[in-house]
Amino acid sequence: MDERSVKASLNQRVRLPDGIEYKFVAAIINKNEDTGEYWYQAKLKDLKAHSSYRICKLEEVEVVD
Repeated sequence: MDERSVKASLNQRVRLPDGIEYKFVAAIINKNEDTGEYWYQAKLKDLKAHSSYRICKLEEVEVVD
């Protein structure tokens, strides 16, 4: 997933490369103070353990159809 598809993908089922599915609940934008580069992270809610979340690279996330 890239940063342009974040809004359309919020609250959708997504999958990581390990095959586990989650609900995409938030995107996090970070900026490196030294280089000025941005990087994006996804906050994913576990579908089975409802109080469990996972933070990962946004580009690792794939929307499940």
